[in-house]
Amino acid sequence: SSKAAYELGVDVDPESDNEWQLIDSPLDDKPAITVWRAVQCVQSLQARDNHLTLVEVKPKTGRFHQIRRHMALNCDHAIVGDKEYDGNHEGAVKLRGRGLFLCSNKVVLEHPFYNTRAGRGVWDTMEESSKSFKEGKLWLHQEDDMVIVCVSVELPNKFSELLDRPNASFQEHGEDA
Repeated sequence: SSKAAYELGVDVDPESDNEWQLIDSPLDDKPAITVWRAVQCVQSLQARDNHLTLVEVKPKTGRFHQIRRHMALNCDHAIVGDKEYDGNHEGAVKLRGRGLFLCSNKVVLEHPFYNTRAGRGVWDTMEESSKSFKEGKLWLHQEDDMVIVCVSVELPNKFSELLDRPNASFQEHGEDA
């Protein structure tokens, strides 16, 4: 749930209507926690169960192929294009042609310079306008007095192309195709 994810320290709104799902399943005998939610779901004739879902994922730990493995093994839905974990299902094989549909489009972390003694002096004299830039922003996190940097980019076009095209095809041919 959103509240459980928040209590684990994952950056989510604990009161959010967008229900976050929690995967707490060890990988390689080490704890591994992934939080995810569905962002968009479309019908697709090529996908297993006739659906493709765009998900937002926030890993709490960083295990080898954690997101890929958790989605495939725990949710039974591999990431599109994942030849290693897709189970060779007919639909998965059909969707392999455009590479792996996994993209880190947002990173939030403690700033490595502005959280040092010298860096904090520079931070304190910075203009507010210098704390935002085209792809992100910097801010002082009030609870722990840390300067945070957040950088985000748009998803590559292939994501929207994949989600738009199958839905149109499904509507043309219906479930009987």
